[in-house]
Amino acid sequence: MAIEELQRKAAHNQALFRDVNERIRQISDGGVPEGEPMGFICECADQECTQVIDLTLEEYEAARRVPTRFPIAVGHEVPDVERVVERNERYAIVEKFGEAGRMAAELDRESA
Repeated sequence: MAIEELQRKAAHNQALFRDVNERIRQISDGGVPEGEPMGFICECADQECTQVIDLTLEEYEAARRVPTRFPIAVGHEVPDVERVVERNERYAIVEKFGEAGRMAAELDRESA
């Protein structure tokens, strides 16, 4: 598969996971104590992934402020389409670049 096709598929996949996580955030809004981690779906490029990662609401919202960034499980990054910009023992934040970055930003605008 060509890199550009991989980038498009990855961006589309992660946008779908992001929509699910936005619903989780909305449902739990106000119901989770500040600073307390909660379960979000890994927003990696693997459409088969269902791993849950723990982030506080503040951590999730910080990642969401940049439309090309996605919280994922550690080790789930795809170096051909994204770079790790933050990592800890619970999760990593990746940033899409190239075609995947452009598509992620576009899909984020469409879902807003």
